Order: sequence, then structure tokens, then C-alpha cells
Amino acid sequence: MLQAVALVALLAILWASPACAAGSPSEFLALSYVAASRFPPAGQEAAEGAGKYLPSRLEELLLAPVVAIPPPAVFTLPAAQLGQPVAYENLWDRIRSGFALPRLESPLVDRWQASYLSRAQNLKGIVERSRRYLFHVVEEIDKRGMPMELALLPMVESGYNPAALSSAQASGLWQFIPSTARDYKLPLTPDYDARRDIIASTSAALDYLQVLYELFGDWQLALAAYNWGEKSVAKAIEQNAARGLRTDFLSLTLPEETRNYVPKLHALKNMIGYPEIFKLELEYVANQPYFTTVTSNRDLDFEVAARLAGVSMEEFSSLNPAHARPQLSKDSPTGLVLPVGQAESFLANLRNYKGAELRQKGSKPAKSRRDSTRVHKKAAAPAKLGTP
Repeated sequence: MLQAVALVALLAILWASPACAAGSPSEFLALSYVAASRFPPAGQEAAEGAGKYLPSRLEELLLAPVVAIPPPAVFTLPAAQLGQPVAYENLWDRIRSGFALPRLESPLVDRWQASYLSRAQNLKGIVERSRRYLFHVVEEIDKRGMPMELALLPMVESGYNPAALSSAQASGLWQFIPSTARDYKLPLTPDYDARRDIIASTSAALDYLQVLYELFGDWQLALAAYNWGEKSVAKAIEQNAARGLRTDFLSLTLPEETRNYVPKLHALKNMIGYPEIFKLELEYVANQPYFTTVTSNRDLDFEVAARLAGVSMEEFSSLNPAHARPQLSKDSPTGLVLPVGQAESFLANLRNYKGAELRQKGSKPAKSRRDSTRVHKKAAAPAKLGTP
């Protein structure tokens, strides 16, 4: 109780001081955090001994009360260099070369950098999970000439987990809610949820982000609208304009989640951009396709398909998360997604496999072992690309 009274008194003194009289809400939040860190809640020391909580999603680091966020860590970042080479072997270098968002000057960026560094294993797991999908996302962003920071957005949204489902029923890498999914032609059926389809959801998310950028003319505001909704951001801008206030991202009155949403992305951008400064180890990721799409005129059980491709069910499911049932109908327009190194061997094994053993329960026997299976390669790929 005495600690709480002391904390309130300290915050009141600090807020009334000349140094803080013109402080923004975000500055006051950072200041409040520093003061709060001096007075941990009663019993926190005992709770820390019971083990640390490692959330599966990055935003939980801020919102979960059991996580002690470390003080802001301020890093001096070097200026961006011009004349970067066009071709890259390492995908991380390609991503860095495409960073285009202006720096966001907010203490929340420093706070999230410190937060991510304090949960290095959690961040490492998210980065590792992104390896399957990152090249495809980068390719699609590059084709549209969009800022490459957007390739990091699924880290904020879902931890690069295509099976992620929020309490608001947002799902997939890009966390589409059902209504927005329908607006952007992502079908939701009992058998197939396109929000979890890596290819379909990425295309829809970038379409949506392009629309938001055209609406607001500013990527920070477009990102805020992706999180909060375009109508909500437009209303906040209108309210500030009516009072003669600035209408940039940092000047708007935003809910806590949205106010932290863009700083999270900038914190990740800084860490990915300058891993040596943050002592962040980023393993090499080849600037090559990880997966390709295979179609077939046969009904396929996923366990059989994984065995024919020579991949684990965990790998197979990670590349085909949109299917609610572990089967693919021959009439499915989506096909199967496989690692590029396993696609050709899968096709060869499928042609030599007994058709009767591929039937779904209750389906009619295949009349012929011939099939029209084909592989669609998105780009030139090596003969074999091992699992990272």
C-alpha cells in the first residue's frame, strides 16, 4: 500500500515538473514505466521464482501483467546507406535494402526493443518460424514496390504462425477477421479457411495495406488503420484537425494496442536492420523459394501425401494450414504446398503409388493410375532445398 502511494506521488511530481510539462502521452507512459520499475508489485519477487512466462505472441509481452518489461533501451542507429547491391544471397540483406519507412521517434520503440531483447528465445522462435514463409512474402512485397518493413508485420500480428487465432476471431499470418476476409475475397468454408492460406492471405493483406496507404497517404497511419480500422483512424484524424492539432500517427489519440502496434514494427525493423548493434543472431536464409504448389486430379490423404513427399507431418501442416480436414479433394482449386526440393520426388512417388490406397473413405476407386498432376513453380529453384 505504501509503495502504491509513493508511486502515485512520484508520478504526480514528475508530471507537474517543467521537464514534463510539454510531454506527450507516450513520453509520460515511458516515464511511468521507469517509475513503476522502481516499485515492483508486492509478491512479484516470489512470483519470479516460480518461472518466467514466455508468450507465443509478441504483443503479450506488453499486455500480460506477469511480464516485467525492462527499462527502455536507446540505441544510436547509423544512417541508411545508399547504393545497395541489387542481388542478394541472404534474404535478410534483401529485406534490409528495402526498408523505406521514416524513423519513428517514440520512446515506445525503445521500450519494445528492450522488451524483445529480454525475451530473446521467444523472438528467436518467431524468426525461425518465419523462414518457411518469408521469401514468398518478400517476393510479393517487392512486386508491388511496397516498403519491406511489411515483411516483418506478421511477426507482430501472429508471430508468423498461420494457425494463430485471436479472441476477436482474427486468424492466419495476417490476422484477418471474418468480415475483412470476405471483403478481400478470402473464402471461409467448413473445409477451407483462406485466412490461413499462406499465398491467398498474403495477397489479400497486401491489397488491403495498399488501399489503406492510398486512403491516408502515410504508412504509419495505414498500419494503424490495419490494426484499428480505417474508419476509426479517419475519425481520430478528423477530431485532431477540428482542434487545430497535428494529424500524424504520434499525435492521434489511439487505443493502447494501436498506439503500441506501429512502434513494435519499428523496433523489429531496427533490430533486423542492425543485428550487430542489438547483438541479435540472425541465421542465414537463402534468397530462394522455400515452397511451391502442386496440383493433382486425385483425392489425397495428407498423411499419405506427406509420406510421398518425404516430409514430416509438422512440415506438411505448416505449409498447408488452411485445410480443416487432413484430406485434399481432387476438385480443390488450391492444390498442395510442398518444399521445392520435395515437389518432383512427390510427383514421381505419386505416379508409382497404388491408386486404391489413396482413396478417401467412401470414395469410388480410381479408374486409372494416370493422373494430370503438375507442379507450378513460382520462380527458378534449386533441385533441392533442405529444411532450414
